[in-house]
Amino acid sequence: MNHCETFLRSKNWIDNDLDARYINVNHPYAILISEDEGMITLRGNTGFDNGQNGEEIFSFTSLQELQEWFENNIGE
Repeated sequence: MNHCETFLRSKNWIDNDLDARYINVNHPYAILISEDEGMITLRGNTGFDNGQNGEEIFSFTSLQELQEWFENNIGE
């Protein structure tokens, strides 16, 4: 999942707490990476927990799926 972390950082998504929860202040989402499960989850970001308790919006099983979602929905 290192490639995923590199991709997210290149799009200005940061992991402030170093716990695999990425946020971008310009988007209402949080992206959680679970290396154990091999899943990338897009959640609503409630603002104080960086998506830990946010509603799950999408799940991805590969970096390619995440990149396609970015291109189609965020335009990045």
